[in-house]
Formats: sequence, C-alpha cells, structure tokens
Amino acid sequence: ISFLPLIGLSQNPLFIPDTLSGANINLELQEGTHQFYVGQTTNTMGANGNILGPTIFLKQGNNVQFSVNNQLMDTTTIHWHGLHVASENDGGPHTIILPNTTWSPSFAVLDKAATYWYHPHVHMNTEAQVRKGMAGIIIVRDSAEASLQLPRSYGFDDFPIVLQDRSFDANNQFLINTLGDSMLVNGTARPYLNVPAQMVRLRILNGSAARVYNLGFNDNRNFHVIGSDGGLLP
Repeated sequence: ISFLPLIGLSQNPLFIPDTLSGANINLELQEGTHQFYVGQTTNTMGANGNILGPTIFLKQGNNVQFSVNNQLMDTTTIHWHGLHVASENDGGPHTIILPNTTWSPSFAVLDKAATYWYHPHVHMNTEAQVRKGMAGIIIVRDSAEASLQLPRSYGFDDFPIVLQDRSFDANNQFLINTLGDSMLVNGTARPYLNVPAQMVRLRILNGSAARVYNLGFNDNRNFHVIGSDGGLLP
C-alpha cells in the first residue's frame, strides 16, 4: 500500500505507534524534533515521544484513570475526541494543564467499539499544537466487536492510519493556518506499508485541520467500510 500517487516515491516504512492499555494510563506531553526529510529537522510535539502519541486501548464498561503530565513550555489540554465523558473529564478549553503540572481525569468507558482519538483542545492554540504532532488514536473494544471475525492484531493486520496535511517554511518548520502541500501518515513522509496476504483492517483518522479526503486504491480494488467514529456499521 502506498500513500502517494506513484509507488516509487514511497521510501520510508510507516511508523506504527506503541500502545497503552489497562486501568491506569500515563501520558507525558513533551517537545521534540523529527526529521521528515533527510538532513532537515522540524520542531514537534508528542505524548511519550517526539511526535504523535501511543495508541490507547480501552474496553467498554471498564474504568480508566489517566495521568497527563504537561512538560511543554505552553499551556495545553487533552481532549478525548468522540468519547462520552463528563465535562470535567473532557479536556476541553476550560480544563487547562499548565506547564509542569499533571491532570488526572478518570471515567467509565461508555462507548461502543470504534476508533476515536485524543488531541489538545486549548483555546486559540489547538491547531498549532495538533499540527506539531500532539495527537493519538484511541481504540475501544467491546463484546459485540470481539465476537466478529475481524482483523484485530495491532500492527500486523490492524493498522492505525493518521492522515495529516502539512506545509513547511524555509527553515523546515510547520506553517500554521494553511492547507498543507505535503502528506504525512502516522507522522511519516513518503511512507509504505507491507501487509500480510490476507484481509487487513485500516483505522483511518483524518487528523488534518481543514481537509477532507477521497480514499481508494490505485488498482481500484474493492474494500469495505465497516465502521465510523460512532461504532460498527450494520
């Protein structure tokens, strides 16, 4: 699978984020750097790493306690996009995390099996922080989804696919408030993904600020949309 019109341009193995699960999940928000292109360094943000954040696995009906430590030089928040939680745990603009402080929300997982995500939602600065890479996928599992014959081996036949358009200035830093002229997938420029010769599952997240995408395969093969951010489709 190539995420560029010409397969020959795909040069870098697709980055697959690590995972976190369990009743207690720790996230450390940090500044970082990343080379999207050889010899050119870009300032980034990430959770538990230089860019993006780990994929978080949750199970419907379980309780989860988060510890979100802000090691950024700026105020931020972390919003659980799509999850049904109380206002004080939602991580919206009203729930700021000051630098060098920790936010500790906890809630019961009420949602059905689906792909959600987390990202900053700080007032007037959401796009800048997300554009630098502060985002990650949330995968909720439930008994109904577990009973189906679906690919669910993360990183083998079940893949996170975070689509983000980006533009760079003359110093190779991210431009804000603009439609991007470069595509990143999981923070990888010009990526390729080797998959097994079987049915695979792509969990596609539009992590862009303003773009929508028409998705397909360059050989026009058939594929099935089996879910949305509201859960599995009938």
